Formats: sequence, structure tokens, C-alpha cells
Amino acid sequence: MNKTEYMDALKRHLRRLPKEDFQTAVDYFEEYFADAGVEREAEVIEDLGSPEFAANQVITTLAINNAKEPVKDVKKGLNAVWIGILALCAAPVALPVVLVLILVILLFLFCVFLTLGLLILCGVLLVIYSPICIVGAFTVITQSVPVFISCLGAGFTSLGIGLMIIFGSVWICRLLLTAVVRGFGRRIGKGRKKEAQKERKA
Repeated sequence: MNKTEYMDALKRHLRRLPKEDFQTAVDYFEEYFADAGVEREAEVIEDLGSPEFAANQVITTLAINNAKEPVKDVKKGLNAVWIGILALCAAPVALPVVLVLILVILLFLFCVFLTLGLLILCGVLLVIYSPICIVGAFTVITQSVPVFISCLGAGFTSLGIGLMIIFGSVWICRLLLTAVVRGFGRRIGKGRKKEAQKERKA
């Protein structure tokens, strides 16, 4: 196997990674081969192991690194969860155990995100309702000051509550993703330690 064949096989094994992580990994291996030079290609391939092994190592390392930092935005958090799932699939654990674990996590996340999505929708509706209330208040200002004050208060209250619900839901979502990603990292880290212990004993 030469460098081109190795890189093609590696890309196939890494293709499920998010685009940015995929490109970073490919660039790393390309640079690794370039630094070694053409004459040491065979030696580098031997050091790296099979493309499948190298890809699994990359995915596992990404999952462990993601677990070390809190999730800063929802998209990156979902990418980190996906990498964690890929790392679990790559781990040397019985397949049924992995599938059940992944299924439970995905169902849990689905239920939580559905609830948070509905909360965010309620918050958005309250925010949309608030300017209607505030504008309505000014249409009755000449007829009734108490009604004006009530409508104005209702408008600003719904705006405040709506924004609190939206930002609170996003904050909870980030916390949840951080917890899930860290859980993956701990599980994968333990798997790596067990593998290292087995290798030492052998």
C-alpha cells in the first residue's frame, strides 16, 4: 500500500466526521507524510497502522478532547455528540451494548430537545406578542390610562418572559450537550486505559 491508497482508505473511514474535523485530520496526515518524505512512506504507514486503526484513533482522540471543554454553541455541541457516538462505535465493546447505549442516549436527547424546542417556540410567540400589546396600549391611551398601563405592562412582561425562556432553553441545551459529551469522553477514556493495561500485560 502506498501513500495515495492509504490516504484514500483513511478518508473513507473518516468521512462521517463533521467537515471541519475531517479536513483537520486529513491535513494532519498529509503533513505527516510530507515531513517523512517519499523514501519513508512505507515506514510511516507501518507506524500509523491500518487506515481503520488510524481513523479510530483520530475519532477517539477527538471525542476525549471535546469532553475537556464546555459546549459553547449548540451546533458544535451536536457535532461533539456525533463524534462521541462514532468513537463508541469504534471502541472494542460488544456491538449490542454499544447499540443499546447509543439508542438510549439518542432517545433521551430527542425528548429533551423536543421539550426545549417547544419552550423556545413559546418564548418566540411571547416576544412576537409583546410589540402588539405595546402598540395596542398607545391606541387606548386617550380613552383609558389604566388600560394603557395594563397593556404596556403586559407587553413588556411578555417580552421579558419570552427572552428569559429562549435564552434559558439555549443555556440548558448547552449544559446538556456538555454533560453528554463529557460522558462520552469518560467512557472512551476508560476504554483506552483498559486497552493500554491489556497491552502491558501481554
